[in-house]
Amino acid sequence: MGESAVTAVKRVFVKVSGFSDEERHALGAQFRLSESRPTAYSLWLKDEEDAAGVVLVDGDSWEAALELANPANDRLLLVWVGQQAPARASLAVARPLHWGAVMERLDALLASRAKDSAVLPELDLDLDFDAYSRTDPSPLALQQADSEPAAVLVVDADDSARLYLRAKLASAGLLRVDEAGSGAQALQLLDSRCYKLVILDLDLPDTDSWKLIKQVKAARPAVDFLLLTGSHVSWLDGMRGWLAGARACQRKPLHPGKLKQLLGNLR
Repeated sequence: MGESAVTAVKRVFVKVSGFSDEERHALGAQFRLSESRPTAYSLWLKDEEDAAGVVLVDGDSWEAALELANPANDRLLLVWVGQQAPARASLAVARPLHWGAVMERLDALLASRAKDSAVLPELDLDLDFDAYSRTDPSPLALQQADSEPAAVLVVDADDSARLYLRAKLASAGLLRVDEAGSGAQALQLLDSRCYKLVILDLDLPDTDSWKLIKQVKAARPAVDFLLLTGSHVSWLDGMRGWLAGARACQRKPLHPGKLKQLLGNLR
């Protein structure tokens, strides 16, 4: 019975930034109390082998700006304490602090995220994927080997992002690549050519990318979408992408090993 209870516990490591000694002491007490609950919280340290899942930031501290600018925190759940919470904060808490209530709200948020991931079995939101060691060509490239090469359209306003993706596509054997720097340009290319894959930035400045997806899927149902974004990928983005027929919704820049796996899954 005791062993079963231990294995059922989910441990979440929390990176803590700022806060007074008294606040940290009270938070540590809440972490210790969580050991008897289904979700246990532990302070994340730099030499910790396990990755942090949550970053808890004191918005009134000088460290707050540094934590927001740290790209390593982009993939963590942000809990903000204080005023002027940033848009990407998943949970905002005002002072005076009641750590017990904060932990309960964090429990509910994590449970909601877990429930969302359970209904998206085909959607890949693994943002920290280790590189693959396979060197064989992707099935997409092989599939087109005896005929015209598979065409790919990269839609992104950032020149460097398009260059990065073109290089990764070339390494996967996909050399027939067109580029569009805007939604309008993308629609022109889609009207004149059939594409197997469209790599689309969700943050296009000239158009609503979700409307663009709907237009293209209606006209070209054979297109497989790989959705990219330069900002935080929310579960809402994931759900919308999945419903739109997306193969993945990933954070930029896409890991080369992850890109190779996604290309290999295209049929």
